[in-house]
Amino acid sequence: MQIEYVIVNDKRFGVVNEVNHEGTIYVFLANLDDPTDVMIKKYTEQNQDELLPLETDAEFDFALSLFNE
Repeated sequence: MQIEYVIVNDKRFGVVNEVNHEGTIYVFLANLDDPTDVMIKKYTEQNQDELLPLETDAEFDFALSLFNE
């Protein structure tokens, strides 16, 4: 089985899930060497080539709620 992954801060993070909300794709990532190390990043319509950090704690809470639906 192949796992899609991205490199963040020289670490491999597997793509666990993606959710598209109004042109923003939120990506839930887990470190392949330490599954307790997780993060949420995003792609936008304007920037589809680079994972971007979430801008606020409120955006993080919102994105997390999308994954829990």
